[in-house]
Amino acid sequence: MKKISVMLLISLFIFGSNLHSQVSIQKATVTSFKNYPLNGVVIICKKSKQTVKTDSLGMFSIVVNKNEVLVIKAEGFKYFSTRIKDDSPLNINLLFEGGDKAYQSVLNNNYLSKSTLDYCIKNLMGENNNFDRMLNIYDIIQSIYPAAQFSTTGSEKKVVLESRGPNSLFSGNEALLVVDGIVTADISGISPAQVKSVKVLVGNDAADWGSRGANGVVEIELKSK
Repeated sequence: MKKISVMLLISLFIFGSNLHSQVSIQKATVTSFKNYPLNGVVIICKKSKQTVKTDSLGMFSIVVNKNEVLVIKAEGFKYFSTRIKDDSPLNINLLFEGGDKAYQSVLNNNYLSKSTLDYCIKNLMGENNNFDRMLNIYDIIQSIYPAAQFSTTGSEKKVVLESRGPNSLFSGNEALLVVDGIVTADISGISPAQVKSVKVLVGNDAADWGSRGANGVVEIELKSK
């Protein structure tokens, strides 16, 4: 009987230790345009349904289980969710959707003051992205155009926007690459932090480039130095 009680206590201790190791306090900051904290943004734990809001500094903390998914909801900003991997503080940058409806939603919910939002729209739309969190320029292209494929020819990496069959990836249907208005053959040296915007044009949208744009066009605009 005594042996059973000891084993039970050991089991409970191990279970409690494992349970404790699966739970942590997650801290994070929610911003827009890279540096502007968002007030009153709703954060929801997808599994446990816990809900918190950011404070005036864009910060929040919440008790989470390992692998919990946090859903961040803010009207006027694009949907965002993230899976918790450890208890390291998160920096979450939400993307403004743009347009009158989104503008009014941000003001009505007091996420940003009118003066701050107006300033960001006028001066910082080039920062309304998460490009700097991506590994390379090709990841940025694929985030904008998921169907994009890439092939390597010599030292250059080619971008293929529209596949024309199982063997077409290497058959000369590379997209036209344009950086700051200049056609280029190699974009591998571009750092994600340098990128202001990326446009992917296919079909009629690429008509302005004539026959050179027949395979699609990737237009990259860099931030001014």
